[in-house]
Amino acid sequence: MRLTTAGIVFTLAGITLCVAAYRFSLPGLLPAGILLLGLVLLSVVLAFFSGARLAASLDARTRRVDGVPVAEVGAPLDLRATLTNRTPLSLGAFEVEFVPQEGFGETRGLRIPGMGPGGTITIDADFAPARRGMSGLQAVKSVIDGPFGLCSVTKTVHREYPVAVSTPIQRVGLPVSAGIARPMSDSPQVVRGDTSRDFHTREYVPGDDLRHIHWASTARVGELMVRQEAEEETPFAAVVLDTADLAAGDHPTEVLISGAASLTTAYLRAGYDVLLYAEGRREVLSGRRGEDRLRLVTARYSAGGRALPGELGRLGAVVAAIVCAPSPARADEIAAHLPRKTSVRRLTADEVAVSAGLDSELFSHRLALPESWTRRTRRSRR
Repeated sequence: MRLTTAGIVFTLAGITLCVAAYRFSLPGLLPAGILLLGLVLLSVVLAFFSGARLAASLDARTRRVDGVPVAEVGAPLDLRATLTNRTPLSLGAFEVEFVPQEGFGETRGLRIPGMGPGGTITIDADFAPARRGMSGLQAVKSVIDGPFGLCSVTKTVHREYPVAVSTPIQRVGLPVSAGIARPMSDSPQVVRGDTSRDFHTREYVPGDDLRHIHWASTARVGELMVRQEAEEETPFAAVVLDTADLAAGDHPTEVLISGAASLTTAYLRAGYDVLLYAEGRREVLSGRRGEDRLRLVTARYSAGGRALPGELGRLGAVVAAIVCAPSPARADEIAAHLPRKTSVRRLTADEVAVSAGLDSELFSHRLALPESWTRRTRRSRR
């Protein structure tokens, strides 16, 4: 609560009149003093009541993954707030403040001309997240002026609203071709590909399952035809993201995470399923849902750690692997755990140019990938 200049004057005048009434035996001043103090108190009570009965709901105008809104570093995000006046009284003009968490954007304020009893109003606020991670709004606050302009009361009408801010997905060269995974039967695989079934028809031979008869072809040809199914394996790529010995939030660390996410997206769009290894855990990503899931994973990713999944050596069905590591030595250490015939591409943090000045800061949104990472390259065997 904050008294306005008029509220301070009324309070001081009321106290002065009450004191003078007793000090100088002037009882006629007492009612005037009580009236001034009563007006201030009434203004405060009504402002508190109005603020306490003002409700707000928030909605992020973006995609959701596992129920969590997902934004991207440097990309504008629109938050929509719906305010409802739950009092039987009209509200005069008041202010609404959107207070973001650090790195989510600047505080936004808007003046609302007023609301009737039970009225609802919708307002939008734009934010430009500048830091990867779990972020969002810290609070939505209302600043309501009391009657007579004697005070203003700030009330929190909505508390934390979490938003997952992912690393930026940047344009990189697509893989040369999706290729076809090696047969699954030649080694014990950790992950088997998703399958899509195609078929052709052939003449029936004794012993064929009658449930496989293709009646449309039988009617057209005039003899029994059976459906012969063929199975195609979805090709897999593996992306290993390791930030051991890198500091969280540093420019090279964030560029490495962005590079891993960008290449993962490129492989997903080229028709691959991707095994993403980050923080010692495996995520199986596929298609558009895989892209959405990737954004949530990168928002929650914490830099550091040296643990490697023990299953890397059993990824016989993987046709390509991308190792993202702090240094060439660490990349080679990780690549040594992969099957010998797997083609490996290495991205290392020491390839990231760190310029002096503000351009190197994370908040400048300049997380451009090194040119060598964005070129379309041929896969090479280790």
